Amino acid sequence: MPDFSPVAVTFQAIGTLLLALVLGQIARTFGWRYARSWGWAWAAMFVAIMAIRIFISSARPWPWWLVYLLAQWVFLALLFAGCRDLVDDPLPLKLLGYATPLALALAILIVIAAPDFGALFMVEAAIVAVVIVACYLTLGRITHHSVGWHMMRLPLALMAILYFAYVPLYAYQRRGITIPYLDSSSLADLLAAILLGYGMVLIAAEEAQRELSDAVSALQIARDQLAIKANTDPLTAALSRHAFHAMPREMHGVVVMADVDRLKRINDAEGHEAGDEAIRSVANAIRKRIRADDLLFRWGGDEFLVVMPQSPLDLVTQRFATLHDDITTPRGITCTVSWGAAAFPNADAIDEAIREADRIMYSRKAAARAS
Repeated sequence: MPDFSPVAVTFQAIGTLLLALVLGQIARTFGWRYARSWGWAWAAMFVAIMAIRIFISSARPWPWWLVYLLAQWVFLALLFAGCRDLVDDPLPLKLLGYATPLALALAILIVIAAPDFGALFMVEAAIVAVVIVACYLTLGRITHHSVGWHMMRLPLALMAILYFAYVPLYAYQRRGITIPYLDSSSLADLLAAILLGYGMVLIAAEEAQRELSDAVSALQIARDQLAIKANTDPLTAALSRHAFHAMPREMHGVVVMADVDRLKRINDAEGHEAGDEAIRSVANAIRKRIRADDLLFRWGGDEFLVVMPQSPLDLVTQRFATLHDDITTPRGITCTVSWGAAAFPNADAIDEAIREADRIMYSRKAAARAS
């Protein structure tokens, strides 16, 4: 029977309880199955260690041996299930249901057959080592090797080595050979458990960071889409009047105001869809006369504003000279446009230039109606 250190076992129990609480809180916060499984796994390990702590001074230790075995196996099952959840390959619940009565029967047989705890622990150590190796191999299926992944596989490898080593060490101990290390092995187990728990928390932190980054990216995309909707006219894909107020004003050039002639007549005779086509056709006709860095705004229902930075008025007038010619819509409906242009020397004068271009446009519209 190994001489367990009650102090070392107590510290190990406290450490596992803290890990259970931390991972449980992470699971409640984010709802991750693997964190929930690992949190309950450490809770089961706490029960197993407390069973050891109790049977050290118990006159009838065998009931606590049974509790220890069952709690350890619950820990192993949940640890393995969490690893499977992490690689998106959940462990079937039916399998756990079938294994429960078998595990209970096997634990009872081991407790009955074991002459002392050393013999029981030799069997348990071999089982633990095999399951730990299975967890190590399961995590090996993850292709993205993060820091948390490395920090979790390292203690798993250490625990596998420790528990495989316990089998021959306890065999020598039972033959009367003194193994001083076994008296303080709980400290080594605690160190491995802390490293394993740290790796679990680090993996959860990395997952939280990824989810936060994805959420920020989604918000940025949504913000950009809202900005596009707010600044773009859905009918013509021209900039909206709202976008004009956000436009940089450190410029000079020419503004053009354009208006579709007799749009109401088209709407009344052909319907509003035909009127929308006329507006789109006029917007496309204007685009053919401006440069890539010029700005086209849908100013009102059938009005457009064009801001052409660093452009001379005579060149703009020449480009728009034919805009009043008949424009044909996809339905074959013809429409005309009245327009006016005015130069602005600086940002402070752009509003006055818009009013002047608007005045010229309405003068041409009135002249067209009179003719």
